Amino acid sequence: MSSSEPQFDVFENITKHISQLQPWVPKQAVICIGEYPAKILLKGSFIDKADDTLPLFIDKSDKEIAKWSQSRLKAHNILGLDPNIDTHFWFNVSPHITKNDAFMERLKNKLVDKQCDAIMVASVWDGVGSALLPALVSQFKEWKINSVALALLPSKVQPSDVHFNALSSIGMFATEDLTPVVLIDRDHLENYVGVDRKGSVINGNAVVNYLLELMLAKETLAQELSELSRSFNVRMYTVLSATGTSLNIYGSLENMLQTALLRPLLTFDLSGASLLYVLIRMPVQFKDKLPRGKIELAMANWFKERSCLKSVFISEPIYVEDAGDRIDVVMFVGGFDVTELFTSIEKKVSEIKSDVIERGLISEEEWQGIVKNLKEN
Repeated sequence: MSSSEPQFDVFENITKHISQLQPWVPKQAVICIGEYPAKILLKGSFIDKADDTLPLFIDKSDKEIAKWSQSRLKAHNILGLDPNIDTHFWFNVSPHITKNDAFMERLKNKLVDKQCDAIMVASVWDGVGSALLPALVSQFKEWKINSVALALLPSKVQPSDVHFNALSSIGMFATEDLTPVVLIDRDHLENYVGVDRKGSVINGNAVVNYLLELMLAKETLAQELSELSRSFNVRMYTVLSATGTSLNIYGSLENMLQTALLRPLLTFDLSGASLLYVLIRMPVQFKDKLPRGKIELAMANWFKERSCLKSVFISEPIYVEDAGDRIDVVMFVGGFDVTELFTSIEKKVSEIKSDVIERGLISEEEWQGIVKNLKEN
């Protein structure tokens, strides 16, 4: 070999390679809490889009989560509490979270360096979900992470202990800063029938994955919905959706919205709603035909005889390359009266509430604070 030939510098090439590496910064985090939502979300596709989203699954045991995932999740996507603690009620779990810094430190290591917004999905009827949802809302506020929570409420046929957990969780949640929580009733969820933008049928709780896909497509969702909540002092929302609707068939956006009334995800009085946040996804060919301003007027016109809204926020539409004419509309409706909903649950759990107070597991003052928060919202 001639001495005039250039020498391969190993150190220089390694340094050059390292300088070209870009840190992984996901746009959003999806935090799934509890077995029920985990088994729904693990059927979805967002887990495979690791370049855009940080999936994080939390429950009592990391081994159980790994088993449910059937190797789809990596270790850094799993966060187990402690397989040896009691998790039946929220008050069993809360001390482990509030008095043990190790769990929050592990969570912080996974999230804070990324500085991404978070969408939480939790079944608030189990001990883990009911305790963690309000705790994480409080912690995210401290870490300056915008978040939105999908709180899955129990079925009417489930026993009183799970309703006690759910009522307590939402009550504790309501004490925190104005983080938006989207209430979804399990009975409505499992009876859901709709279509996606390919025209395929969406049955039951699979709609959660479809909603989540749409929410993740809007990177500013948590920031926008949080700002709307703070501006009007509103925490609680639910969903009305008109997915996979054909503009050619329905003729107008107003006609499409009629289908949303057929499949609500919560029983509530629409006439009492005061806020509306709208996500819409459409083929790019409709960009000029349905501009944002026209959508806002159509929404206001459709709602004017159904409720007296204080504000309608239309997020910038999500445009997709699609030869079809199907449009997805998801409306986050907020500010409606929740008194009837929570009063009926309070009656259902009165016996179990009295029992846990009598046994000293929670105090009467603590319970009254929970109920007071709900009545004030």
